[in-house]
Amino acid sequence: MRHFGCVVCWGPGLTRPWGHARKINLIGSSRGVGGSRTARRPLKLAWSEAIVGAELYDGEDVQTFSTGWHFHEGWQLVAVTKGKRHYEFKSGCITAEPGQLVLVPPRLVHRARCLDQGNTSFKIATLPAAGLNVEAPAAPFSWPNPNLFGAFISLFESIKVGAHHEPQEAALNRLEMILGESRATGASDHPAPPPFVRQIESYLLRSLDIVPSLDSISSLAGVSRYHFAHAFAKHVGLSPLAFHTRARLMRARRLISQGWSLADTSLSLSFSDQSHFGRQFRKVYGMTPGEYQQNMTTGVHSRL
Repeated sequence: MRHFGCVVCWGPGLTRPWGHARKINLIGSSRGVGGSRTARRPLKLAWSEAIVGAELYDGEDVQTFSTGWHFHEGWQLVAVTKGKRHYEFKSGCITAEPGQLVLVPPRLVHRARCLDQGNTSFKIATLPAAGLNVEAPAAPFSWPNPNLFGAFISLFESIKVGAHHEPQEAALNRLEMILGESRATGASDHPAPPPFVRQIESYLLRSLDIVPSLDSISSLAGVSRYHFAHAFAKHVGLSPLAFHTRARLMRARRLISQGWSLADTSLSLSFSDQSHFGRQFRKVYGMTPGEYQQNMTTGVHSRL
């Protein structure tokens, strides 16, 4: 097993700065944005009907799919079948390659991009941590194990929308087996955060209909504003308010998938206006809320 191995990191030949997340080319031919359009949709998004709370990304010859810094409440498993997808974390990086299963633990801040434009295919599942009897490691890791890679691909295909679903309990058991086999072993070298950091994390994840001030949440933590902001960013990887914004955007994805309008979603999560909501969404996820909504509502549920 390779624990948090870095296959490709910044250096000679990869000197271009990451910059902001680029807009994903959701509909188009492999010739690029300027090429003739076809009916093929390179990236298909859906929420699984087999495992409640599982979000699936099925990409085939995706041209560009870059995200900003973000996190997920649950586990994320990545299986690249063609090309390479690069993941950057606050303390290192991993490049997902064909045959290699990559695991990103819950709430780990990261960003990602495809390295081979127009030539990257992958299956990504973001899975709920609740109900899984598997301890989460503190760091991401990858394992070039063909059997484990194949087991995840099989699970992914079985929980796709429109697939002949196995019972949720059986799917969860298979998922636990994969996570149990692939998770990191040994003690983590990441120091545990102060209790008030986890306390405020949980508070911010529950308080998505308001935008708290830094003064109010540092007061809730019982420490000074400077000490709180420094400790939170050090252990979480984002400032408290940036973390809260990403938590609201995660909820927005779920609401949009449930049929909420973009205006109602923006209002319910206390974004200043729909334009602000759209800018934040695109900055973090590499697509606009409208593009995400289109992919969730224009035949993807039946085609993924």
